Amino acid sequence: MNVAGIRSFNELNAAVRAENSQELGKNQFLELMITQLKHQDPLNPAQNEDFIAQLAQFSSLEGIENLNKSVDSMATAMRATVTMEAAALVGRSVLVPTDRTFMQGANLVGSVNVTESTSNLVVEVSSPSGELIRRIDVGPAAVGANRFLWDGLDASGEAQSPGVYRIRAYAAQGESTSEFSVDLPELVASVSLEATGIQLNLAGGSTVPVTEVKEIQ
Repeated sequence: MNVAGIRSFNELNAAVRAENSQELGKNQFLELMITQLKHQDPLNPAQNEDFIAQLAQFSSLEGIENLNKSVDSMATAMRATVTMEAAALVGRSVLVPTDRTFMQGANLVGSVNVTESTSNLVVEVSSPSGELIRRIDVGPAAVGANRFLWDGLDASGEAQSPGVYRIRAYAAQGESTSEFSVDLPELVASVSLEATGIQLNLAGGSTVPVTEVKEIQ
C-alpha cells in the first residue's frame, strides 16, 4: 500500500480547502464592479484603463476558479483511490504507534523507540484487567527502533487468552526510569474517512491515521 501517496493526498486535500476558503467568488467580483459603476463620481468617472485592469483581474479570477475545479476533481479521484487502498488493510496486521494490542495467542513482535541508549531495556505486559503478567528484560539497546518478542506467556509460563494487552517499555537505571514509546502490531478492524484524512480503527480499540503505519505485515 502506498502510504506516502496517502500522505500527499491528505496534504493536497487540506490545501484545496484552505485555498477555496480564501478565494473571492466570480459573482461577488461582478457585484463589486456593478456597485462601483453605480456609485462612481459623474465628474470623475472611471477611466478605460481602470476597467481594462479590472477585467484582467476578472479573467485571472475565472482562470483560478477553473484551476480550483480541476484540483478539486483530481483530489476527489485521489480520495477514491486512496480509500480503496486503505480498505484493503481491513483484516491485515499493521505496525503502528500504540501501547495496546489485541493478542490472539501467537508471538507478538513489537518495536521500542529508544531515545537514549541504555544497558537495560525492559518491556512489561499487562493483562486486559490491568494486571502485570510479564516482564521482559531486553537488555542493552541503542538509540532507534529496537525489536522485542513476547511469546504470549505470563511469568509462570501459562499461555494467555485472546484479549487487549498493554505494553510498556522503559530503561531501568537504578531507581529511576526513562519511558519509551512503542510500535505494536494491530489488526485493522475498519477504515474511516474523516476531514483530517483516513483513519484506521484497530481491533484493540484505538484509532490512528493511516499515515502513521510503520509496516504492513
